[in-house]
This record gives sequence, C-alpha cells and structure tokens, in this order.
Amino acid sequence: MKGRPFLGIISGFLFGLFGGLTLILFGVIPLHSDLLWILPLIGLLLGLTLAAWAPFGSGPQQAAQGPTVTDDTIVDGDTSAD
Repeated sequence: MKGRPFLGIISGFLFGLFGGLTLILFGVIPLHSDLLWILPLIGLLLGLTLAAWAPFGSGPQQAAQGPTVTDDTIVDGDTSAD
C-alpha cells in the first residue's frame, strides 16, 4: 500500500467527527441522531481509501537526462583530447 494510511485514517475520522459536531451546532441534525456515529466511520473509510489511492499523479516522472560523460570527453588543462 502506498501513501500514508494511518494519516488518512486519523484525518478522515477527525473530519467526520468535526463535521458531525458542526451539523449539531447549526441545528441541521438532532443530538440523538444515528448520523453522529455514521459520519466519523464514513470519514475513516474515506480517509483510508484516499490514502491508499494517493499519490494522485500518473506515476513517477522520469528526470530529464543530460549528456553522458565518458572518459574520452574529459580533458585536463595539461593534456589534449586526442
């Protein structure tokens, strides 16, 4: 598994927990709602899924290669490149 699964689990759980608390404080859901247990669990699963899927790029990029240096091209100040 690539990415950071533990960071995804923790951040997803906290996102779901504080999302549920925000919904309570704004009066969108009542305090005795089952959604308060479901939101942190959904956040936990979503965080784990995103952490397993990350990084979101197309894969490792190849670095641009410059010209290769061989022994024939190295020239001291005292010798010639014959």
